[in-house]
Amino acid sequence: MDELIERAKKVKRQNEDEWLSISEVVSIGIGYVQNDTLGIIIGVKGNVETLSDKFPEKIDKIPISVKSVREIRAL
Repeated sequence: MDELIERAKKVKRQNEDEWLSISEVVSIGIGYVQNDTLGIIIGVKGNVETLSDKFPEKIDKIPISVKSVREIRAL
């Protein structure tokens, strides 16, 4: 499991600048996706179906999941 977490962290680090340059992306994290499989979760504002095409399904065997989130505001 530790190896999987490290691989997910590496994939996130290598791609987060590019992903965050997409204006609809509001968050990127590592968590459980698809039946308790560890993966990367990209939070977007907008239509998930349209935005999912901008991201691969997997990188280095790590699944990428795109989820719709509400706007996050700091208080």
